[in-house]
Amino acid sequence: MNYNEINWNEAWKHEMDLWHNSSGKSCKDFWADKKSAAVYSKKHIEHHQERIDKTIKGLPLTPKSRVLDIGSGPGSLALPMAGIVNSVTTIEPSAGMNAVMKNFMEEKGIENIIPIEKTWEDVNPDMELDPPYDLVMASMSLGMNDIKAAIEKMNQVCSGVVVLFWHAGIPGWEDMPKALWPRLFEKQYHGGPKSDILFQVLYQMGIYPEVKVFSNHFHEFFPSMEDAIDFYCKRFDLIRTEHLPLLESYLEEKCFKTEEGFVHGFEHVSMKFSWKIEGISHEKAAYHKKAV
Repeated sequence: MNYNEINWNEAWKHEMDLWHNSSGKSCKDFWADKKSAAVYSKKHIEHHQERIDKTIKGLPLTPKSRVLDIGSGPGSLALPMAGIVNSVTTIEPSAGMNAVMKNFMEEKGIENIIPIEKTWEDVNPDMELDPPYDLVMASMSLGMNDIKAAIEKMNQVCSGVVVLFWHAGIPGWEDMPKALWPRLFEKQYHGGPKSDILFQVLYQMGIYPEVKVFSNHFHEFFPSMEDAIDFYCKRFDLIRTEHLPLLESYLEEKCFKTEEGFVHGFEHVSMKFSWKIEGISHEKAAYHKKAV
């Protein structure tokens, strides 16, 4: 096949299907569980503060900025951004993640975050949003099957800059299934689409982004080994009772014990894609008029 004839959006969809078949559960379904989402504790945020600060520093934020954060999770970026900008609208479909973020909002007295508990695909911009936004972003939250349509909608509601962060290479949290799936299920684990396909989708859309590469260290914190096992059992629906000894053995090897529990750490390389929305199309004109 001629390289230029490849439909990269379809390639993304294919990789997404393989990923879901390998994991047995979508990210939305997994993070809907409040106990699973609780892994994003204060301690988790504290240990990732340097990475969060670096990410925030690299975003085009001003006191007047209106931000749309797609797949905001527990508010790791939305919460600190709220202290800098005019407002942050978050799109997060998982009840567990929204509950964690709202708890943080109450503790910190944050009132300028507008949470919407939906997938990006299900959001109706005309009914549920107030475009245009100065910054539209999605950080490690591109679990959309039709990524082209998702990006087109981002462009539609943005009058400034769109920023996407996505995986480059194999993220550390895929190490466990890649190591265990051949032994547990006699098949290879297949992770989701990576940044190489995302770049090609953007290129075919006529979007030529600025690209930067980042390397970070991630931690997952668990009060006990039982909590760690439970977390991964819920993350991967395919795991059954008979698989637990092998899972426990793997985690005991990979996690290190602290006074507060167990920590699973791993390296992660990500890419940042950013582009400016030049001018305002006829489709966005009505949004712009409403905003001003």
